[in-house]
Amino acid sequence: MTDTLATAAAYEKADQLPDDVRAPLRELILALADSKRVLGLRYSDRMLGSPTLEAGIAASSMAQDEWGHARLTYALLGDFGDDPKALEHERDAAEYRSMNALDAELDGWHGMTAAGLLLDMALTAQYAALAESRYTPLRNRVQKLLDEEKFHFQYAASWARRIAQVPELRAGLAAALERALPQALQWLGRDEAPGARRMVDEGVVRDLPSDRRARFLARVAPVLEEIGLADPLGVSRDAGEWTYTGRLDWAGWDDATRRAGGSLDEVTAARARGDKNRALLMD
Repeated sequence: MTDTLATAAAYEKADQLPDDVRAPLRELILALADSKRVLGLRYSDRMLGSPTLEAGIAASSMAQDEWGHARLTYALLGDFGDDPKALEHERDAAEYRSMNALDAELDGWHGMTAAGLLLDMALTAQYAALAESRYTPLRNRVQKLLDEEKFHFQYAASWARRIAQVPELRAGLAAALERALPQALQWLGRDEAPGARRMVDEGVVRDLPSDRRARFLARVAPVLEEIGLADPLGVSRDAGEWTYTGRLDWAGWDDATRRAGGSLDEVTAARARGDKNRALLMD
């Protein structure tokens, strides 16, 4: 953030934001909230059948964290004129803005590890770009969330190291990471997206999507290198900076939804909405 922006007045309410900043910021917050909600569901699916009892308990804890983060993030949208409860409980599957990498269930513990290391950390890189936002309601909610995500990263990195040492399991982990990595990098978006540069100029978001990709790689690539999978996944270091040598396909990409088509299925959406919970008056 520039010195000028650092001394600029904060935005205390969403209606104080310029129009060309408010709209893309709302889209970003909704994408974060939906992705957190569905990631929590996918983690919860791994509570049973986990490698150890402790691993299942950790999956439960991480699922609860993600649902808490989602609820905090949905609540922010009340300031934008949305009804957070309606966003949480009344939308069809096609209206969800969650990561397309989360449309399908995680592929066993390999998928759980890849999601924790890559998908979760892509979301964290995006939240970190909001930690010093001039939009005060957002800034006030982000730090606690980032503190909790430190555990998720350490946990996923630990399992990646452990699985990579087992010859019978290594190929499965490599395949899960190979599927998740380009999706995580792409989800961080394009510098040319409407409003992306304006949000940076206004100090609402710290940096552009390409900068977030670099920070994301700086965090996860050392783990990939340590387990001997950086090169096979197309991740290399040049002059101290990590880069992805693969191609991200932007054909059909929608900057608002952060997708190139497809949608969440209705069964998963019903779980995300908590349909059965509300039927039992437990929500």
